Formats: sequence, C-alpha cells, structure tokens
Amino acid sequence: MRIENEMLSRFNKTEDLRMNTIDMSLSQELDFFFDNVLDTVVDYFKEEVTVKS
Repeated sequence: MRIENEMLSRFNKTEDLRMNTIDMSLSQELDFFFDNVLDTVVDYFKEEVTVKS
C-alpha cells in the first residue's frame, strides 16, 4: 500500500508539472507573438516617419 501511495503521489506531481509546463509554454508563445507584432508595428511607424521627413 505504501508503494502505491508513493507512486500515486509521484504521478500527481508529474501531472501537475506537465500541466504547468503546458500553461507556461502557451504563455511564452503568446508573449513571443505579441512581441513580434509590437516590433512590426514599431518598424512600420519608424518607416512612415522616415519617409515623411
């Protein structure tokens, strides 16, 4: 019984870590996406200012 409990506790910890990793990777992907969008917008307006000047 003790071994079963230990295995269950290890499984639950692994499962929690996996879920946190999935959440973290999604968060990182969204950060990366929005950073790229922001960089693109900034570059666009820099070009606009340069062309009009």
